[in-house]
This record gives sequence, C-alpha cells and structure tokens, in this order.
Amino acid sequence: MNLLKKREYLEKKELKNVRKINKKFENKLHKLKKSKNSKALKVIAITGSCGKSTTAVILHENLKALGYKSVLYSSAMVDSPASFLKKNEAYEIAVRNEEALLSIINEVEAYGADYLVLEINESTIEKGFLDDVDFDVRVLTNLNPKHNLERYSEEKYVSLKKSFFENINDDCKCVIGLQDYNKQLFEELLSLNNCEKFTFTSNYIANVKGVNPQDITCLLTELDCNLEGLKMKVVSNNEKYDFYTKVIGRHNALNFVCVMTILKALNIFDFEKFKKCVADVKIPGRSEVYNFLGRYVIIEPHMAKMLETLKEFKDNGLVNKIKVVVGSMGYGYKNWDERLKTQEFRESRLKVRKYAMNLVKDYADFVYLTESDNATESVVSICKELQNYLGSKVPSLIVEDREEAIKHAIAESNVGDVILISGRGNRRVSCNSTSTIKLVKDSEVVKKALEKLK
Repeated sequence: MNLLKKREYLEKKELKNVRKINKKFENKLHKLKKSKNSKALKVIAITGSCGKSTTAVILHENLKALGYKSVLYSSAMVDSPASFLKKNEAYEIAVRNEEALLSIINEVEAYGADYLVLEINESTIEKGFLDDVDFDVRVLTNLNPKHNLERYSEEKYVSLKKSFFENINDDCKCVIGLQDYNKQLFEELLSLNNCEKFTFTSNYIANVKGVNPQDITCLLTELDCNLEGLKMKVVSNNEKYDFYTKVIGRHNALNFVCVMTILKALNIFDFEKFKKCVADVKIPGRSEVYNFLGRYVIIEPHMAKMLETLKEFKDNGLVNKIKVVVGSMGYGYKNWDERLKTQEFRESRLKVRKYAMNLVKDYADFVYLTESDNATESVVSICKELQNYLGSKVPSLIVEDREEAIKHAIAESNVGDVILISGRGNRRVSCNSTSTIKLVKDSEVVKKALEKLK
C-alpha cells in the first residue's frame, strides 16, 4: 500500500471511528437530557477570551450550593465524583476530542448529574465536533479579538467565537457578556439566532460602548476593589443586589455577574445562597491569594489584568513593592501540536515575550525570571532574552528552577510586598523538554515557602 492510499485508508478509518463515537455520544446525551425524571441533565458551555475557567468554577460551586449534582470540566479544575482525576486538578483542554466528550458523558451518567459545566476554547470550536451538541445554555464571557494572536488572526478568532452561537436550537439560552468589543459586534451576537438572550456588563462599559444599560439583564453598577476582595452592586429587573467575595482583581467582577446571569437564565437564582457561596469561593490558580505575615502571594496565570489591579493598590498605598515571578514562555505542551511548529508561530511567540516584558517593566519593582514550558529551548537563553526586553528599567534575577525562584521571591519579601506568580495557574505539569514533566504545583511550593517564614 503506497503512502497516498494508506493515508486515505487511515482518514476513512478515523472518520468511521469519529462517527461511531458521535453516535454513542448523541444517544447517551439524548437519553440523559430527555429523561422523564425531573432531574434531566442540563449542559452548559462557557467560552470567551478571558474568565472562562473562573466563571465555570463559580457556577459549578453555586449549582452545588443549590443542592444540584454538578460535574465540572475546566482548565482551572475538574470536579466529577465519577472521574479518575483528582478534584482541583487542572485539565489543559477539557473537551479536546470526541473520545474525551464521550468519557465525560459516561461520568455524568455514572454520577447521575443534574448539570454538566464545560469550558470550551476556540480550538475545540474549530474542530467542529460540538456543532450538533444540544447545549441548554451557551455563554460568552467576553470577546477580545486580539486574544490568542499566536494561533489566530483577529478575523478568524472572532469568526470562531461567533460560530458557536450560530445555527443552534431555539430552546437553547444564550448568555452574552459585553466588555472588550464594540456595540456593533454585540448586536451581531444578539441577532445570530432565535434563542432567548441574557446579557451582562457594567454600567461604565455600557455607557462607553453606547449600549442602553436598561437593556442589560444583569448590570454591575458599583465596584469596590482591595486586597481583601471585591464588593459589588448589581441591578437586574429593577432588583438591587449587594454581595462580596474574597476573590481579588477588578477584572474578576464581571465573572460573578456572569454567573448570576446564567442562574437567572436557568431560572434557579437564589440570592441568599448565591451571596453565601461567592463570599468564600476559591478558584484554584486564578487570583489565588495567600496572606501571610503582612505579605501577599498571588497565583494568577494571566498577568496583564492582575498587574493593573496591583498598580492601583500600590498607588493607593495598599502595598509596598510589586515583585513578579515570570516563566520562560517557551513552547511547552503546545510543542506537541504539529501546527504550532511553524516559523509564524515562533515569531508570534517572540512578540508575546516582548509584550509581556513591556507590561512587567511598567508595573513591577523586581522580576524573577525562571522556567515555564520551555520545551527544547534553554531556560537561561529565554530568560536572558526576557531580561534584554526589560532593560535597565526594572531589576531582575534569573533563577532557572521554578520552585527555587518562588522560594527565593518569598524569602526576600518584606512586609507590604506583593509577589505575583504568573504563568502556570493550577497546572501540575510543566514541559521543560520534549519528554520531561514536572509534577509540582506553584501553590504547593508557595505554602511550604510561607511556612519557613514563621
């Protein structure tokens, strides 16, 4: 068999397998969703540029607080009593293929779940195997056309996100957040289908974008942000809601408003239970804060928004110095994807590195440069490149081993300092070669390092 015929044979075999898997999935999902039992399964898909995993976790915890059996698959954590995966472990891409989706449905069936909460990213949408899935609620947290430019053009990225809300069943409910994009795109998203729409944003954003605040389902009207958490006021259907959370970061506020909107869309919103749940909710690896002996250590994979928050705190005299632990930003697990071994991707990665360092030198007082998914690249060479982008504006130190870098940053901290650990979030794995995986979470290192300060 020549190579061409072999390829055709394998493609046909793969297609046959995919169809077989899809058939199994459709049958199982149909059975679970159309059950005569009052606890028929509801499936919620959450996509967007930022806040997907945070929103998914908050929603999942609220569903459990309401007494429902909920299964969660997100990049921040997995929570399924029927899963072989440990609770609170990160899952890089929750729905990566048909087999993974079928496996999740099998877990849902075994557990007898009421709700399945799935984080959906753009690559999953692009693969197309979710096109015919009968979701009960589809959620767009926000939409930033410049997100993930290392893989998609702005046009392609927006098109993928929009496609997730096109040609869907009329009985599905859509929750749409307005944040990074304009009024025109917002109106386009609202007109993509005949589903019932629920929207959320802040009063400030609505006014800036030219959207009537009275047309918004859940509107954030007031926000107080400090190192202890967030205080919010939300208006919905002429009802006013005041609540608090220990989660910090101004950028997280709309994630909570999003969850409120989803619960209202499902017609299960109970404010007293919501208020109690969000007060103490924790999102592993997302704005995860450790306050110890007057020092704050924050684990947050996305640096930009948190740095803005920390700069605000510093300007207000709430913190002393901002110290940042930054990974080497190599190709890591993504290097396993053949499509990303292109010169174009490598060039975009260099742009990302430069962009990140420009952010850091505008906000940080000291930078620790270390390893993070460097793959086959040298950690030191990447860190020296990052150091060059920093220039002389902010002092920096290269500590090749990530655990040691975190320990070093904490040991050298003073009362009033904030240490931001970026990059990995709640991930346990880190690819520092094509075959080596490190099995230590940043949070585990932080806890041990803080104990030594006693």
